[in-house]
Amino acid sequence: MNGPDISPDETLCRLDEITTRWTQIKDPLKFVYRYSTAIRAYLEALVRQPHDVEEIIQEFLSKFLQTGLIAADSDRGRFRDYLKVAVRNAAVTFMRKKRPRQLDSQWLVRMEDASLPQDECDRQWREHWRRCVLDKAWRSLDAHQQRHADNLFYTVVRLASDHPDEGSRQLAARASEQSGRLLKPAAFRKQLSRARRMFAQEILSEVSRTVEHEGMSDVEEELIELGLLEYIRDYLPADWRNER
Repeated sequence: MNGPDISPDETLCRLDEITTRWTQIKDPLKFVYRYSTAIRAYLEALVRQPHDVEEIIQEFLSKFLQTGLIAADSDRGRFRDYLKVAVRNAAVTFMRKKRPRQLDSQWLVRMEDASLPQDECDRQWREHWRRCVLDKAWRSLDAHQQRHADNLFYTVVRLASDHPDEGSRQLAARASEQSGRLLKPAAFRKQLSRARRMFAQEILSEVSRTVEHEGMSDVEEELIELGLLEYIRDYLPADWRNER
């Protein structure tokens, strides 16, 4: 079996070599759609009325289509924080306009004061944002596998994730059954190692696109806060990994 186009000795790029600006995203609406499930979960925690949630999402996306990243600058830090404030403001505007009699004064104060803790709302936001990042990485593995006939990156990582207590012999048998071709344990381990490295790179790349940064500290902080550092730690350069 020919090896995929990722060297087994290749490590992830250093975080301090990454530079990006999410304010320069070429297609911000597409980027927002990628995190639409996080937006929905956040709104459901905020307003708790399914019909209102649908209307707020539609109004928010319609306005975003017209204005894009309005008032976006490097002082706003993470794209996740910028988007959360924008969605919260959309919810407050909607409730003031459409449901004025149902407004709870404490709810309104909490929504309008970004310094106050949001508790469950923020937890939902972080958790679903994390899922969106992971979903993007899974889709990338799947697309890579579809493009390369000799590649089973998505299959091997998914099997290893779904059956963590099984060894390479059992997992190779499962992969062989799913793919319709023989995959020996050694070949399975080789594909899994490379696939996990690619999965880690996809996570790192996606997170780096959502952070205004000039070094590794902001990206590292976001990875830790989202509980994603564990996915890339083993694939970082040894000197960086050993410091953490």
